[in-house]
Amino acid sequence: MAGAYGEINSRVDFQRVLREATDFVRRVLARTPDNPIMKQILKELDAMKRWSENGRTPTEGERKRINVGLIAARELSETTGEVNKFAEKLSSLNNYFEDWPTDEQAASDTDDDDDDDNE
Repeated sequence: MAGAYGEINSRVDFQRVLREATDFVRRVLARTPDNPIMKQILKELDAMKRWSENGRTPTEGERKRINVGLIAARELSETTGEVNKFAEKLSSLNNYFEDWPTDEQAASDTDDDDDDDNE
């Protein structure tokens, strides 16, 4: 059962899902290098990686600059299969990155908790 952050229940999960999403974008861009949507997504995923490397906590300003969830909802909402799974990963990554919960919070939060956690 997925919680508030989909398959992300810890920082380790976050880094894994971030790698998976980045790998997917790079594969798409290898086939269609001029895809502006995927270029923007890659730029944001790379920023998320830089801002969270080596245990670093992204600043509140950095966390607010990420829009991959919105891009996924707007540009990939009608997709199926692998692209739909990718869009779900982007939404989970965006929500997790924006909230930047502890491992304990990420593992225990549910979608019903969202209103309680927004500060």
